[in-house]
Amino acid sequence: MKMNKTTQTSRPPTKRMSVTLPTDVAEMLEFLATNQGITQNEALRKAIATEAYFQKEIKQGSTVLIMNSDKSVKEVVFR
Repeated sequence: MKMNKTTQTSRPPTKRMSVTLPTDVAEMLEFLATNQGITQNEALRKAIATEAYFQKEIKQGSTVLIMNSDKSVKEVVFR
């Protein structure tokens, strides 16, 4: 099947941004990217998507819980 140039390069619209991060936050971003084998841009996109998901769920009345390896459960409180 032959694809035209538009189909081959079709990507969602993007907006270029520049951010300034404190050193400790930049190091966290680098850790997230390295730990997952992805770029820092992708790690930042994933972090934003995760935060948006949690905020939406919390706004709808959900509670975010973490179950530790010992099966104890604790609530994650976002401030």
